[in-house]
Amino acid sequence: MKINSNLKKYLKKINGKIIGIGIKEINLIDIIEKNDAIVECDLLNSISKNDGSDNGKSKKISIKKIKKLYRKKSIDYMIINIDEMKKYLKTFIKDSIYLTTKEICYFVTKEYEKDVIIKRYQRYTKKIEVLECDDGYIIRIDTENTKNNFFKDKIYYIIDTLYNLSDIIGDILAT
Repeated sequence: MKINSNLKKYLKKINGKIIGIGIKEINLIDIIEKNDAIVECDLLNSISKNDGSDNGKSKKISIKKIKKLYRKKSIDYMIINIDEMKKYLKTFIKDSIYLTTKEICYFVTKEYEKDVIIKRYQRYTKKIEVLECDDGYIIRIDTENTKNNFFKDKIYYIIDTLYNLSDIIGDILAT
């Protein structure tokens, strides 16, 4: 099965408040709109489904400042496309743990990105499920019993910065 068909099944089952980042498929947005169990949905970095009327307001929200917009543990689910989050990953992981009460769902296309996500979220929880699809992976991270620690988050930030720096140096040396 493909990532889209698995996400359709997943979106039909969820409820509560969700944040979708990088959802660009119209059929997924339709499923979110039709699901009555979803109380509130914010789609960030996504295409908008506009019927031509100017009824709704849209504003640009920075991923770096997402923690300031939402309270602690105020979001039930996050659905994230890794292609939109690559450059924000070292700060977004701690923010997503801080904000989410139930589950975070990533959809990834590359093996390397899957391994990085799993490795970084294992710092907070061991309940990570990977679903292999024909065109990539869906990673579901359970965040029900997770907590942030200020000092650990700072240490992980430094480690992730050094890791990213070593990747950049390796890319420069390889070319």
